[in-house]
Amino acid sequence: MSFKVAIGRSQKKDISDAAQEAAIACLARVNPRDASLAILFTTPEYASTGLLKKINSILKADIPLIGCCGSAVFSSYGAQKEGIILMLIACARIRISSAAFDLSQNADVYAASQNLSAQLLSQLKGQHRETGLLFSSGSARNTSAHIKGLQNILGKSFPFIGAGANTGQNSAYGYLYSNQNVLGQGISAALFAGKFSYGIGLRHGWRPLGKLRAVSESSGNLIKSIDGLPARRLYEDYFAKNADELKTELAHINTLYPIGIRIEGENEYLLRSIISFNPDGSLLTQGDIPQGSQIRLMIATKESCLESSRQAALQAKIALKNKIMDFALVISSSSRYHLLGRNASQEIQIIKEALGDDIPFAGFYSFGEYAPLGSANYYGQTYFHNQSLAILGMGE
Repeated sequence: MSFKVAIGRSQKKDISDAAQEAAIACLARVNPRDASLAILFTTPEYASTGLLKKINSILKADIPLIGCCGSAVFSSYGAQKEGIILMLIACARIRISSAAFDLSQNADVYAASQNLSAQLLSQLKGQHRETGLLFSSGSARNTSAHIKGLQNILGKSFPFIGAGANTGQNSAYGYLYSNQNVLGQGISAALFAGKFSYGIGLRHGWRPLGKLRAVSESSGNLIKSIDGLPARRLYEDYFAKNADELKTELAHINTLYPIGIRIEGENEYLLRSIISFNPDGSLLTQGDIPQGSQIRLMIATKESCLESSRQAALQAKIALKNKIMDFALVISSSSRYHLLGRNASQEIQIIKEALGDDIPFAGFYSFGEYAPLGSANYYGQTYFHNQSLAILGMGE
């Protein structure tokens, strides 16, 4: 086994008690002096420096820590509407670098992402980087800048997964964790280097509706016109409702009927959630839609969403090419959590069965996901996604 992994969790209301329960559970499986990285996922009410300091004091080791908060968290032990999940990763055959950048002072996101990449690489001199993690917070308007900044330094096809921190359904705000610091606005990341195998799975389960259309005019995440008509007409015509009526159903539309972008050479559409229907007829989306993009309206059911969870897990497993998976990191959109409702725990069980009952994993429900599109043999460019499930499995 290449990796030794421990998962500790807690739902205790007191932050100090929760930190102690999760950290002690990890100590039972992994010696903290051997750990290369700690990953922490929490729900928003646990986001505090007190939590991080308590974890550090119990582990009694200088372990780099990254992570963030989500609307809910989960692990191979099940889902938690409240609480914390701590994962310790140990492996003598790998090197892991980590870094964070505070964006609270209105820093240039693109430049900050390049700076972050340079810091990560400086810790891995002479090591071949394989994959990485990226978490962001408080800057949903700049998601493309996060990715482009990283790719400018690490390479356009460098595969990594990650997500935006989240304090609730459709909330762009959340908290990042970096060692003993809590960032309200920022980016944090880790790179994995050395001799190991990994596999990435990505699916969403939303299916295309109607004919293919073209984005006539757009700027960043603002779509002004589609097929030469005001962008809002796409939804007005489909639902046979006016702008005011659409606004009252925005949460429902945002979850079930996002826009899908067709990517040349890829089978999976890239999803974009609707943030607002604007008075001038334009649409504001979570994430950029380049002018000239071919798009479709998309739809999902609980059944198609759950089936995509199974497919993503199997994709990550197959991509390991018969190597043994030691653990996985799983990121699921908060829109999926909202759509599934009481069936959310079923998604976790499906992932567990597909990966294998004995494979530990940890994750959270996010506001936007980062993952590459591509086959099991080649990972293409990493994109920003909505409503998607991303899995990174790692092993020998």
